[in-house]
Amino acid sequence: MRNISVADYFVEFLIANEVTDVFGYQGGMIAYIFDSLGKYRDKINYHSCATEQGAALAACGYAQATHKLGVAISTSGPGFTNMVTGIANAWCDSVPVLFLSGNVNTKDKKRNKNIRQLGFQEIQSISIANSITKKTYEVELEQDYKAIFEDAYITAMCGRKGPVFIDLPINICRERVDVDAISKIKLNELFAISENVDRNINFIIDDLTTHKKPLIIVGDGVRQADAVKEFKNLIDLLEIPVVTTLPAIDILPSTSEYRLGYMGGTARRESGIALQNTDCVIAIGTRLCSKQIGHNMELFIPMADRIYRIDIDKGELDRKVKSEEIQIQIDVKFFLKRFLQILRQRNYTPSHKEWINRCSEMCGLLRNIDITMGNSLANEITCQFPENANIVMDVGKNMTYCGQSAVIKSGTQVYMSAGLGTMGYALPAAIGICYGNHRPTYVIMGDGGAQMNIQELNTIVKNNLPITIIILNNKALGNIRIFQEQYLDSRYVATSEKENDYFSCDFDKIGKAYGIETESIDLSKKKKTINISEKKLIDIIYNDCPVLPGIVAGGEYMKADGKLDGATIDKISRLMNY
Repeated sequence: MRNISVADYFVEFLIANEVTDVFGYQGGMIAYIFDSLGKYRDKINYHSCATEQGAALAACGYAQATHKLGVAISTSGPGFTNMVTGIANAWCDSVPVLFLSGNVNTKDKKRNKNIRQLGFQEIQSISIANSITKKTYEVELEQDYKAIFEDAYITAMCGRKGPVFIDLPINICRERVDVDAISKIKLNELFAISENVDRNINFIIDDLTTHKKPLIIVGDGVRQADAVKEFKNLIDLLEIPVVTTLPAIDILPSTSEYRLGYMGGTARRESGIALQNTDCVIAIGTRLCSKQIGHNMELFIPMADRIYRIDIDKGELDRKVKSEEIQIQIDVKFFLKRFLQILRQRNYTPSHKEWINRCSEMCGLLRNIDITMGNSLANEITCQFPENANIVMDVGKNMTYCGQSAVIKSGTQVYMSAGLGTMGYALPAAIGICYGNHRPTYVIMGDGGAQMNIQELNTIVKNNLPITIIILNNKALGNIRIFQEQYLDSRYVATSEKENDYFSCDFDKIGKAYGIETESIDLSKKKKTINISEKKLIDIIYNDCPVLPGIVAGGEYMKADGKLDGATIDKISRLMNY
């Protein structure tokens, strides 16, 4: 039996549960935790980011890359509030992160006093964090500190994963606990299994044999469940087309004959055409949000008489999208394993080769339609990335171009802020991702998002991380300009240098100031070849261009609009209608 501080116990607890990296920013109220991390630096790494928001997003990236618990720590007050965007990001994208903020001494807390603040840098962190976490913990004296950390870990990692928050006063860091050896928590997941799961799987198989044009919609829930291998095995057995959500574009490589691209309002036409012609849908690990399927449910999969929705979150299933849907509330990995077992037991034989061939021919007819400079750039850049690389996308037109046209190679993993849509996500998240899986990492971002957390260049350079940064610089907030064109009569306010009320910057000089090798390529006047070098910042200046086809989810994908001609529309119609 040993007697150690709560701060030391917290660090030993992380080590026992195989957390290898912690991200944070030093401050008075968190100094004891940093001190303990320093004592154990031979067993766990701590990384000082440039801001607490950077640390929070780095912890998100680490958790996404490893499927382990991410950990971010900050001091009280502004340290905590700087973390809030990262907490919200983890909440919206179901990322298991433990956020821990120091706080003033328990005797100095405001509590229920009718004042704004008692202790210096005190803020009511629990009430702020409550709506964007699975659970919060306001630690007090004489509580079971070990039980709090254990419960926080289990809560973050089980069920639909997500963030937890611990408010830890500085005096409690000094409290003592008696411990024996600390064991890793075994997550005996209590799978939320709907009744008669085997019966429902058999219904799916029966429907696959009786429907001509079945299709799978796959979301990031498959990767969150660490079930990509099982999903790929399923597709190899079923041999049917796959439409992904945007954050799941890396589930299948670009070369897969089953891959039709992602769905939604920023997607290309192929997925929308397939969805409008399918007669049976299996949706796995996706909440089917309005950005993906639109608001008029009659326009979503109008020809389908059956949709199966597989999701771990009952709340998402309670929001029905079609009256004829069959819901299976279950852990995705467990579902996929059981699905594979039953398919093999039934000696399932694929029977949809004609549907696959017709979808492939449709994709071929559309391959060169709706291609802009942005699409060409995304393709040219990503085709140079190696296999098994990380691609970290920021929010903006860069994400849409890459979602539509990036080359997804074998083992490529794509990361983004999908739900919250955090501009400035990519640079700090890449730090956590790179530490998490130690792969070559490529950041793609626009000039707007690049300036949100540009200070994390310092973290990348000082730690000599293998991160390459590509800025698609149109000197504008391109996505907002699309909104202004559609809804504000093209009144461009605060979105472009042309109007002198939005400003990009000289990324070449900024990169050099931080000590990173930089290159500026100006394509706005002349076409040039782009060569991607490792561990470099490349600023690619290009003329702003549209995002095509710009059809809202559920809209008319086969309409002569200047990009798609009548002859091609007729060919696709004949392919899909059989």
